[in-house]
Amino acid sequence: MSMTAELATPRLLPRRFGLNKPKLEVHEGDLARADLILSRATYCDPQSNAALLGDKRLLFSPSGRSFLSYAPKGRTWLAFGAPVGQAEEAIGLAQRFITMARKRGAKPAFYGVGPSFEGIAEALDLQKVKTGERAILDLTTFSLDGKQRQVIRTHRNRHIKNQFSVRIEGPGAVRANLARLQTISDQWLVHQAGGEKGFGLGRFDVHYIDRLPLATVRAADGHIAAFACLWPTADKSRIGVDLMRYGEDAPNGVMDYLFAELFLWAKAQGYQAFDLNTSPLAGVEPCSSSPFVTNLAKLMYEHGEKLYNFQGVRRFKNKFHPEWEDVYLAAPKGVSHFVALARATLLINRPL
Repeated sequence: MSMTAELATPRLLPRRFGLNKPKLEVHEGDLARADLILSRATYCDPQSNAALLGDKRLLFSPSGRSFLSYAPKGRTWLAFGAPVGQAEEAIGLAQRFITMARKRGAKPAFYGVGPSFEGIAEALDLQKVKTGERAILDLTTFSLDGKQRQVIRTHRNRHIKNQFSVRIEGPGAVRANLARLQTISDQWLVHQAGGEKGFGLGRFDVHYIDRLPLATVRAADGHIAAFACLWPTADKSRIGVDLMRYGEDAPNGVMDYLFAELFLWAKAQGYQAFDLNTSPLAGVEPCSSSPFVTNLAKLMYEHGEKLYNFQGVRRFKNKFHPEWEDVYLAAPKGVSHFVALARATLLINRPL
């Protein structure tokens, strides 16, 4: 394997050829600025890369070294995750977002925030409600040895015996394989609930995925059976995965093989943990502070399979035996967590 201080306002662009490009996007120059900040950030999560989807507005810090991504929905402004860039600018940028939203008559909230947001929530007196869990695999102790890795190890060994390989390439590798990757994506989507997503979940958009590292599973003749797009962090504290899809002709266990190779590669590259991304609404139990919201979240997790394969996603990630990290929706007092969560769900399932 090889590893070859202003508001950015969106503009209307035509749909991209065959790739469901959203109508509302930020300027290409602002996406390039965000991409550069991500490559230098000392304060970010793998999910910060979702800013490159282009379906969210970008608020830059006065220094230009940090940004926050958000999307309006009704009278709610939803930031996705924490600010990205420099740690010393995070609280100020979050406060600026809240102030700007209020000045425009909107209700601000932060969706998909984890432990790195704790200091911001405390400093700004934000109220949190759990909305899911994130699967984290510690790479410093990771090994394919042992009984709990037996199934994954078996799938890996079989693929290697059958002359499959995993190729990991840097940004820009998508276009050379676009037709095949598009076919795989189309085949995969036929069997998935709710179709393409957005906001905090990636979609097959060449303008987005071509900015990310790409991992492909290939047969001996070079035929691509599966692929995944990676979300790196500049400090190598974590690396994550976003889009992961396989074709109709992919062999059984291909994703286990792909992830085994990704874990080994990421560990060799010096990453400390692998982020398998969020299982939305997983592990949410009724709580006294927001009983209606948490009961709704639990109900959606158990019965909302037409929107998203909530339980299937968690089962798949659980086979790697990760640690589960709480993910929250945070908002100032007076902002309805229920309304904010409902609008986040719309943004994810009805991309702009």
